[in-house]
Amino acid sequence: MRKHMSYIQTDQRIHYLSQILAKAGRTFIPKKEDDSHTNLYFNAEKNWIEGRWIETSNGNIKLVLRITDFCMLWVDEKEETIHTVSSVKKLEQEVISQLSKIPHQYGLDTASFSDPMHFEIPDYSFKGFEYQMINRHNLDEWMQWRSLGNKACERVLGMLKVDGDIRIWPHHFDTGIFVQTKERMGIGFGLAMQDIKVESPYFYMSGYPAIGSLVYENLPEIEKAEWITSGEYKGVVLPVTDFEETSTELDKYIEKALGWFLKH
Repeated sequence: MRKHMSYIQTDQRIHYLSQILAKAGRTFIPKKEDDSHTNLYFNAEKNWIEGRWIETSNGNIKLVLRITDFCMLWVDEKEETIHTVSSVKKLEQEVISQLSKIPHQYGLDTASFSDPMHFEIPDYSFKGFEYQMINRHNLDEWMQWRSLGNKACERVLGMLKVDGDIRIWPHHFDTGIFVQTKERMGIGFGLAMQDIKVESPYFYMSGYPAIGSLVYENLPEIEKAEWITSGEYKGVVLPVTDFEETSTELDKYIEKALGWFLKH
């Protein structure tokens, strides 16, 4: 775990800051029952985390977090910057207040923008304090792993021969997908933060049959992965501490795990 401690700490900082993006989705986008109006995406080409498009009478706008300098940007339909707000050495309410200028100009009601979210994130030691910048090495490391998360999700979608939406869910902050296959098995896959289940960031895969529940028997052995078969979460996890980014072990994990789930 020590090897990836900098990634874990960066993950937590970006998770906390990204709640502003989630609040924008909650405030300015029509509510969806699955909460997907609040979810995000890491755009590896632009090095930013983006929320969903917000419709206005003057065109669509989107709020993004640029990872390299922790600036929040409002962008237009061409993804050209309308307004920039640095988060560094500012409290959340100050950042939201400065960001509210643009949606207000676009005729949106900003009154609830600063309201708390309907879920709780971990009580990080820096919660409630000013946002702090992170060194570039750690930010690059974070972007490399999240890029790998995107690519791994694309790999699973390709193997299933389906289209899917790769998103970051602001509550648990995992880069993940969920797809229904063969009208009988849902597959959840992604890259998760370190949590109480695993002491390091980890890839996960779970299966959700349309009827009944899975019986976890005759499980294949997958190098450096662990099957979790009791408790609220069931599936197979691969901690990132045990392999390098260039390793083929992630590919083997995906192939063996997906193969088992699709047989059921």
